[in-house]
Amino acid sequence: MKVTATLAALSLGLASVGLAQAADLTRADVVQQLHEAQAQGIVTIGEQGNYPVESTPSTLSRAEVVNALRLAQAQGQVEFGEQAQYPQVHAEGAAKTRAQVLSELATARADGAVNISDNEQYPL
Repeated sequence: MKVTATLAALSLGLASVGLAQAADLTRADVVQQLHEAQAQGIVTIGEQGNYPVESTPSTLSRAEVVNALRLAQAQGQVEFGEQAQYPQVHAEGAAKTRAQVLSELATARADGAVNISDNEQYPL
């Protein structure tokens, strides 16, 4: 849609340049023609397209909408905020102590389940 409008505007602009040269139109004349074309809906520039404005009048007052929202929130039908979709997880401390983890690592090394290079940075 934007490409079509841009190409139409460009074509009109180029045609206006050609007409201006051929008919000795002034810049003011060309600008006037452009404004007339925009008023008639022939040319749109940028994002100011001829989109219809659709609005549906509300049958409820603001207070009625706010009350309906609060009722829905109280019933748990509406979630809001950044954490609305995620369950809240409460950690109750580490599952294992540092000593337990080091002991498991030493056992895994001894069994050959874990192989770590000499500098103990990168596993092989």
